[in-house]
Amino acid sequence: MSPRHHPSTEVLTAYAAGTLEPGFGLVVGAHFEACSACRGHVAALQAASGEALRALPDAEIAFDTLDRVMARLDAAPTPAPARDERPFLERLPLKPRKWVAPGVWVAAVDTPHAPDNRVYVLSVAAGAMTARHEHSGAEFCTVLKGAFRDETGVYRAGDFAAADDDLNHKPVIEGDEACVCLFATEGRLKPQGLLGRVAFAYANV
Repeated sequence: MSPRHHPSTEVLTAYAAGTLEPGFGLVVGAHFEACSACRGHVAALQAASGEALRALPDAEIAFDTLDRVMARLDAAPTPAPARDERPFLERLPLKPRKWVAPGVWVAAVDTPHAPDNRVYVLSVAAGAMTARHEHSGAEFCTVLKGAFRDETGVYRAGDFAAADDDLNHKPVIEGDEACVCLFATEGRLKPQGLLGRVAFAYANV
């Protein structure tokens, strides 16, 4: 089944331009694994950028620039890496899991990000409790496995969700399997209720 929830045009444009923080770009990339439509959209944006570059005035370069570049390429040939066919989750550089509640674990992703931001995987088993919370800033999420629903809709494997500090929600797991999601967030989440505060404090990703 193709994803039903996608990044906005603004997010796709930023991804194509390479201006997203690596953690946020990673979440968008996880969505691309399942979404040929968004891959095509980004390819079109990149092609348009290439055309724009061609329209720029020619710049002066040294007469031997091409020869020097070709010499460097010939001196250090690098074969194309083999495609890693493992599921996206298995390819992520995860730090050790932390169990924060029955049926709920979280693991930070070892990727560059701003000091106050977070990049992590969260797994919540079917029937496990989640905490109502707000956000300190932007949040990107791609569902890697299973499904959840909240006040904004139902999100299944491959779907992308974006939130900001206006969203107050309590995700609920759909179906009878665990829901595993990849997140990138600006700042810390703001849990509500004692259970949420204890769980989020212990997670500390």
